[in-house]
Amino acid sequence: MHASSETIHVRYADGYLDVTGPVSQRLQITAQAMLLELMDHVSSRSVDLLCIASGVYTLDRISKRKETLANEAGIRTFSICFHVADWDYWRQPVVIERIVDVLHELTGDNWIIEFAHHQRPRRSAHQSRIAFQNAPTPSRLALYSGGLDSAAGLANQLLAGQRDLMLLTVGHQASIRRRCNRQVRSIMRALPGSGPLYHAYFRVNLQIPGRMRKQESSQRARGFLFCSSAAVFCLAFDINEIDIYENGQGAINLPLSSGALSGRFSTRGAHPGFLRKMSHLVSDALEADIRFNLPFLWRTKAEMVARLARDPALETIAQLSHSCVHTSWREAGVSHCGKCPACLERHQAFSFSGANDLTRYSYERLWRSQDPLKDDYMRSYLDNAKAWQAGDARTLRRLKDHCALSGIDELQIGRIADLCRQHAKEVLAVYGELPQSSPIVPGSSTALKVAA
Repeated sequence: MHASSETIHVRYADGYLDVTGPVSQRLQITAQAMLLELMDHVSSRSVDLLCIASGVYTLDRISKRKETLANEAGIRTFSICFHVADWDYWRQPVVIERIVDVLHELTGDNWIIEFAHHQRPRRSAHQSRIAFQNAPTPSRLALYSGGLDSAAGLANQLLAGQRDLMLLTVGHQASIRRRCNRQVRSIMRALPGSGPLYHAYFRVNLQIPGRMRKQESSQRARGFLFCSSAAVFCLAFDINEIDIYENGQGAINLPLSSGALSGRFSTRGAHPGFLRKMSHLVSDALEADIRFNLPFLWRTKAEMVARLARDPALETIAQLSHSCVHTSWREAGVSHCGKCPACLERHQAFSFSGANDLTRYSYERLWRSQDPLKDDYMRSYLDNAKAWQAGDARTLRRLKDHCALSGIDELQIGRIADLCRQHAKEVLAVYGELPQSSPIVPGSSTALKVAA
């Protein structure tokens, strides 16, 4: 395969990723002092993996989706040539097919991928392990985003006796690192007997970012960057287990309607099907047995928060987390919007678990507005919960279709259905009595569109 004039080229060298072709961008890749030596320990193939993941993230972020009547999902097509050091490995058809499959499942886009040889300084075939000075080596790694699930998940794991953890925060803003560090320090103060806890930070920074409104807001490919970075870090520190602190409902992320079962409508960054494919991809590429785990797959967000609600110090830590999908960490004076799905789930988790929701919402809270059910998502969210509560057969059929499309073992469907029913119970307990000017009429098109 030969690159055409429409092909986007991605090259990595000396801490910078250059994207050239129909679109141009430069990405800086950095880590804090403890990990400055990382790139001197990893193999050429590990650096290639970071190059591929960072390039995918960059293109996903700077290429805004354009929705049309003919392309309702805004599906994009990327033709990319990655310049890699271990060309013989990456050009294998089975490897290319594996990467394309993972990216398509994650983003819903079309990825046409090829590789060219890039002569970087030659590294050893097998990377050496980075040693810790006068300290025990971490036994597992956990991705830490600064969200409510991360804070609650870490606290729950430490309370359950998990020790010798390394946390990895992957982000594109310096403020994320500061806030995550503050959360982790607070957790360690609240649980002083939890032992050593290491916190690494991996940052990618666009050098020519452009205006946020011209960037893609969904950024589905972040999951590929997070998991690839975690895998390389694991290999450098001789760790095999990677935990992702995501509640089960968020990980499965069953769409509210059958029409959203495919394409970009369902976020799959922590989906069991995606994580299984990522485990195979990185284990083969890095020649190591690396596994991604979901310790809280069978718990809702409220169930994760419930343990923190019993301890004032831990409850305060939950308040430090950030959940909103519409506001940015770097927007001065803006915290949570109070309207998006993430804010609704956050308030629901606090309320149902008995914790105080002291979140500073920057706008009017949807659940306190005069007519919250005028919001299409809120109405669909409640309608979906009522359908699960009523035992509507169409909800189970939608779940089975979702599991089939996303590679979930059929034997797990019963447990996932129980999880959905528990989540529905929480939704109705918190939002079930919201005021509305135009109630949902059973049998109406509005009432049926979600269950269908």
